[in-house]
Amino acid sequence: VLSRLIDVSDWSAEQWLAALILGFITMATLLILHRFVKLFRMSQKPSHKPNLRPLRSARHRNPKD
Repeated sequence: VLSRLIDVSDWSAEQWLAALILGFITMATLLILHRFVKLFRMSQKPSHKPNLRPLRSARHRNPKD
């Protein structure tokens, strides 16, 4: 049975089309699942908190000259 599935020399055009469509559906499903997992992992990370320094403009407002 497995040798008949592997041997594609006698496949008709409809069988090739069905195999290509199934392959495309499989690849698209895997890609969508991968992106959902990536999005889920990104949402689990804590949000970015920038390390803000005090403003440098305070130095320019009160010059020590």
